[in-house]
Amino acid sequence: MADIEVRLVSASEYDAAGELSEAAYRHDYTISDVYRADIRDVAARAVEHQVWVAVDVGSGELLGTVATPRPGARLSELARPGELDFRLLAVSPAARRRGVGRLLVEHVIDLARARYAVAVVMNSGPQMLGAHRLYEQLGFSRLPERETRVVDGGTRLLAFGLDLTTAADGTPTRALDNPALASLNSHHTHFAERRGEVARYRTDVSPWTGIPDQPTEQDWADLAGLLGPGGTVGLPPTVSAPAGWQAVGGGEGVQLIDESVQPRPDPEAVLLTADDVPEILELIERTKPGPYLPRTIEMGAYLGIRRHGRLIAMAGERLHPPGFTEISAVCTDAEFRGQGLGTRLVLAVAAGIRERGETPFMHAVATNVNAIRLYEQLGFRLRRRAAMHAVQIPQ
Repeated sequence: MADIEVRLVSASEYDAAGELSEAAYRHDYTISDVYRADIRDVAARAVEHQVWVAVDVGSGELLGTVATPRPGARLSELARPGELDFRLLAVSPAARRRGVGRLLVEHVIDLARARYAVAVVMNSGPQMLGAHRLYEQLGFSRLPERETRVVDGGTRLLAFGLDLTTAADGTPTRALDNPALASLNSHHTHFAERRGEVARYRTDVSPWTGIPDQPTEQDWADLAGLLGPGGTVGLPPTVSAPAGWQAVGGGEGVQLIDESVQPRPDPEAVLLTADDVPEILELIERTKPGPYLPRTIEMGAYLGIRRHGRLIAMAGERLHPPGFTEISAVCTDAEFRGQGLGTRLVLAVAAGIRERGETPFMHAVATNVNAIRLYEQLGFRLRRRAAMHAVQIPQ
């Protein structure tokens, strides 16, 4: 709507947003003093989370508000890893029938898609019938199996969810198009260093950085602040860096996804631990499968095969976007190649991923045709090719 803008609340608007929220809820429902105080306390909410307001562009009047978590966080126990929840959707009684509520919920959905969330979820009181109709119109469904929260002396809250794993045309959504950001906003949020919507792994965990698909000026500023002068980041071909950022290389990679893999545990494979990291790093140095840092082992389960006590082959789990896990660091010492150890380990790691109901995927350099051919023979399908380019932040 051209006449209504949705943006983050400013500190000068905390009181007005709180008054609006209370008026909206009191207009339609009977609320307790405790709930009323929670609704009004926008200042506390904005410190911990994000509070959005719908504003009349012409007059500057606040029309509505809603709260969402910051990237990688959640508002309540209702949200599972990779889901975005929201609460306290409120529209001023004087602004009803202008589509403000729909606009705010659509903003939440857009935010969830930008963060690669697999679903949008929320709790709602059983008496909030108008809100329920809006949610149903936007495609939300009831989640009765998750309706466990009880408030206000016994009122059981309803739960609603919107599945974002499938696009309107039936194709999968873009979670694997930006697996680093999807991982850092879900299962790997505890590894994340953040500024705004930009995130990267801690520098002793992984070199991956996640940025939005269509970076704003603020996103570029946040990326520069996060990585620092001289820092480098890989960008997809669809994203161009700001003026002054220097190109420093690039290359084509491929992404493969499990289509018909027949996973199986391997009796010789052992689970590697932090105690094995020195030996892992030695094997990585000899075989050079790609970056592996001192804490990479914490990203997932890594399996190894030993001969006479010596680690000679390994593979494990790296990126972990919702519903998927990457198989990475597949390597075998030169002395033991040709024995199928890499295949065995890939299938063993895939077995663990499948066991928890997730789908394995892999990355490879496009020129590594032998590895790609092997992975395809194992049942992985080429999902996409991407010509990444690396840029350096001005010094």
